[in-house]
Amino acid sequence: MKFFLSINKYYYVTIVLFIVIGGVLLLTMHKADITIWVNSHHNSFYDWAFRITDHGGVFWFSVLIVAAIGVLKDWKTALKAAVCFISTALIVHFFKYVIFPGELRPTLYFEGKYTLRILDGIVQLKTESFPSGHTAAAFSIATFLALFSNKKQWHWLLAAGAASVGYARLYLSQHFITDVYTGMLIGVITTTLVYYFYSQKFERKK
Repeated sequence: MKFFLSINKYYYVTIVLFIVIGGVLLLTMHKADITIWVNSHHNSFYDWAFRITDHGGVFWFSVLIVAAIGVLKDWKTALKAAVCFISTALIVHFFKYVIFPGELRPTLYFEGKYTLRILDGIVQLKTESFPSGHTAAAFSIATFLALFSNKKQWHWLLAAGAASVGYARLYLSQHFITDVYTGMLIGVITTTLVYYFYSQKFERKK
């Protein structure tokens, strides 16, 4: 496992940086204050770009990746990707609907306290906020691609792309930073462990 992590150091160092930054924010600011700050800093480009992550965009992207790997590489690798993504989704749903059911999302949390800026056409969910499924899926995808790809020095870009999805969930007022932070951890840890042990069990050379 140590060697496995070391050869993917560019990706995991970036993840550790995100963990530290997020941890500092969580220790120094209330999740509501962070939501208000993000909500008050907006522009037309973000309005356009972050809409893409809503309405199941990340889900369909993961399906596209599995299909592309199956066609361009092989279906054994595609199956590994699917197992990583599905495992992540199952853990998210377990937390969301079993451990923390009914957790308030920003729109309901701030009702009567603060008026959030809401983009037209974005359906605002009210509950089942923790953790963020979109963020977990984005980091699951990024982690798998980082482990799968040979261009290791550019893997920080994958982590940055996943982080932009997490920020989008804050920007669209769909989640709190606690939801996004935990979603990141679930996506990275689950996919790393599934990828590693799947490779050890089913792909080791005899």
